[in-house]
Amino acid sequence: MKSVRQNGLGMRYVLPAAWSTVLALLLHDSPVLAQTLMTRVDIKPVLSVADAPTWRSVHVANAAILTPSESPDGRWRMFIRGSGFFPEEGGDPRDHYHDSIGLLYQESETFSPRGPWKEFPGNPILVHGERTAYDGKHLLDCTPVWGTVPDGQNALVMFYKGVSYEHGACLAAAYSTDLGRSFEKLSRNPLQSFIGPCDAIFHEGLFYVFYGDMKYDTAKRKPTDKLKTYLAITPDPAKFAETPRRLVLDTGPEGSFDSMSVHGGRVFRIANRWYMVYQCSRRHIDYPDRFHVAWSDDLVTWTKVTNEQPFFQRGPSGAWDEGGIWFGEVFEHDGSLYMYYEGWGSGKPGYDRRRPYQPGGRSQTGLASVSVDTFLRWCGQP
Repeated sequence: MKSVRQNGLGMRYVLPAAWSTVLALLLHDSPVLAQTLMTRVDIKPVLSVADAPTWRSVHVANAAILTPSESPDGRWRMFIRGSGFFPEEGGDPRDHYHDSIGLLYQESETFSPRGPWKEFPGNPILVHGERTAYDGKHLLDCTPVWGTVPDGQNALVMFYKGVSYEHGACLAAAYSTDLGRSFEKLSRNPLQSFIGPCDAIFHEGLFYVFYGDMKYDTAKRKPTDKLKTYLAITPDPAKFAETPRRLVLDTGPEGSFDSMSVHGGRVFRIANRWYMVYQCSRRHIDYPDRFHVAWSDDLVTWTKVTNEQPFFQRGPSGAWDEGGIWFGEVFEHDGSLYMYYEGWGSGKPGYDRRRPYQPGGRSQTGLASVSVDTFLRWCGQP
């Protein structure tokens, strides 16, 4: 997501001059404030750019998991965003850098959250369009969901954020009928400009599409609101533009840990309740330092968990995930909840993590876990 963040989503909250510097130091370059509920499985990323294929050799992030129960062939699937260079395309070398979407998998009999994940030989499976297209530069924030589309087919629908060279970001979608090996982009793309997907759930014949929006004003060429999470419910992803929307997750009170942005919410179901892990910040629009959780009984009305213990935070200075963290993808396995997440950082001493996307940083994928019972107690559920 690096390029999108640098092209319009990096707006910062301007604090009063008298205490802005003090707060920045205390809140954004301090040790972890408390022991987080989720703990890292390893101090290193589980998916790194070291020795990675070219298409994901710069960044590897935005993991989205489909469990065996969500996959017709019973495999574990991970869709991932990779960043890399494609010099074979020719033309201007400045146009060779792209974000794409790829597929990794594991067999259910030998599955381990730690991996290794097998690389699909046809990667990347969803790539940028022509230079003038709505997704001619990048494809980000992969959001897959199995569902029945209007023609009656059971398809894998991939919502994603397309980025163009001229018009910024947009919500787009593509269909796959071969288990995610190849995709056909919707002819009605882009579905909406200046927004990006968080997650999508197919429930009782309808697609619940969660997305982030800052209410971008095209005339003023800037956002007019904080980054909040909205929901569209539709039987047809192609008709997203005509679908009513509602705000489902608002930012918190001024000064709270999620007072500037709530986005990237990934939804899962456990113990007969829906949960959303969302990324948030009190200062930045798109450089979150923390994850929190909300719950729902109907996917529409969401309540934030009231617990002072942080669910998860970025790593300490010098860690590979010292900067920002995004897209906490949670799934259950053998009595534990595991979470893949994108982390940004350098992993080296002296990196200025208070400022978004400083040179020397990159995105990689980490893994954290907690027992199901501990999570439910933390949420206040007996």
